[in-house]
Amino acid sequence: MDEDQIILELKKQGIDLVSSVPCDRAKGLFFKLPSEFRHIGLTREEDGVGISAGAYLAGARPAIALQSSGLGNMLNAILSLSMTFGLPLPILASWRGCEGEKIPAQIPFNRPLPGILSAAGIACTEISGPDAPHEIGDAVAAAYQKRIPHVILIRPECLFETGCSAPSPEPAMCPFSVCYERNWRTPVMTRYDAIRAIAGGVRDEVLVANIGVPSKELYAACDRPENFYMLGSYTQASAIGLGIATARPDKQVIVIDGDGSLLGSAILPVIAAAGPKNLSIACLDNGVFGSTGNQPRPGQDTADLVLMALGAGFARTWTVHEPWELEVALAAKTGDGPSFVHVRIRPGNSDVPNIPLSPAQIRDRFMASLRK
Repeated sequence: MDEDQIILELKKQGIDLVSSVPCDRAKGLFFKLPSEFRHIGLTREEDGVGISAGAYLAGARPAIALQSSGLGNMLNAILSLSMTFGLPLPILASWRGCEGEKIPAQIPFNRPLPGILSAAGIACTEISGPDAPHEIGDAVAAAYQKRIPHVILIRPECLFETGCSAPSPEPAMCPFSVCYERNWRTPVMTRYDAIRAIAGGVRDEVLVANIGVPSKELYAACDRPENFYMLGSYTQASAIGLGIATARPDKQVIVIDGDGSLLGSAILPVIAAAGPKNLSIACLDNGVFGSTGNQPRPGQDTADLVLMALGAGFARTWTVHEPWELEVALAAKTGDGPSFVHVRIRPGNSDVPNIPLSPAQIRDRFMASLRK
């Protein structure tokens, strides 16, 4: 089968958003995806799990395309996000490491991949031959019917290229100038203070809260159906926000993320490239890993997250230290591109209880709030 048959099967199943990391064994497919679907290019495969989760929660029908090696980077996010919350996720994977693989590093993980997926409880379909594109459609349908992740492995011999390619674009020579002076003051807010300031200013905005204590603090400060509380999937909060903002451009989306989470992610340039005008990232920076006991994080006195956001391509950034500054920054939601607000806070966790909602309850009431 060729890339057009694969694309046709995805369209038959209503897929309307694809995120991808390319594989050289399926170049034609990866060249065509951006012109056939709403498309988000990735630099790290697990970010596609968060983007797809957010997009599905907001009413879209996403899928991921990649080479099978990337599944190793995705396992925790698939299990702690897609499976925990019952979110469908079809993953189309060019299967490396099969007989005839010439790159030794592709073999140890990829050759036993069906067994690895089975041990993790992740559904898997091995495409039986080049004349069976319908098996892709069947697997996508099963993922959505059962609300599960489903990996579709395509052997090299099942795919033939039509010679489709796209010329490499000339790099845009856009003028870029940054005049930046860091003005860090002594933080006065705790994370709970900052979360209460954010929650106190929302009306119908969607809020996505990072894992651990931040989600519990948002629940304690202002529980509402429009809040999505993460229970796992470290580094995926802003990816989820991007998925929601892409699927629902009519909704303002605010992500309550953390410094450790964003420093461990590759999502900032992906967000800047996608350019959703309705997305604001509030990075609550306490310089520590707060939910695990306030251990200092690397670069707590040197890593500048605003400079990272600027380098990633964000045109709208703020650094704030007090509640009123945070409220002003989040209120400035008009303009070009997403917003990044660096919120400098003091370490410390509030004594708030666990969230008394199951993953399915969080999912269902959140999705219902976006259907209003």
